[in-house]
Amino acid sequence: MKPLKLATILRRWTFGKTSNGTSSQKGSVIIFTLLILGSMLAITLALASIYLPKIRAISDAGAGSVGAIYAADSALEWCIYTNRANPALSQPTMSNGATYTILPNVANTCTTLPLNNQVIGTYRSVSRSLQVTTP
Repeated sequence: MKPLKLATILRRWTFGKTSNGTSSQKGSVIIFTLLILGSMLAITLALASIYLPKIRAISDAGAGSVGAIYAADSALEWCIYTNRANPALSQPTMSNGATYTILPNVANTCTTLPLNNQVIGTYRSVSRSLQVTTP
């Protein structure tokens, strides 16, 4: 058997062409493009399903944290105001539904000296605490 030359081998390989010279790969670029786009979409949806709940949790905790610290700050400011023998002022009520607890939980705790109180503000199940101590 006689060895084939490189030019003969290249002529015999038709590189996707049929015997009459037309391409047998019509539409292959569209299929390849759809496969790439489908893969990119699948990866994007997978990453979104992982990260979106975490982003929501972070943003909800941030909003809850700010509401809680404002509730604690309002109660603490009221306690300091009352302790300085200013005119009577009712305890603050939060219009957003936040709550606070003044510790120690004793009647007239903000009017006794020295002032040593801790206030815990709670909003959307997030709690933040502030403390004041006077000599």
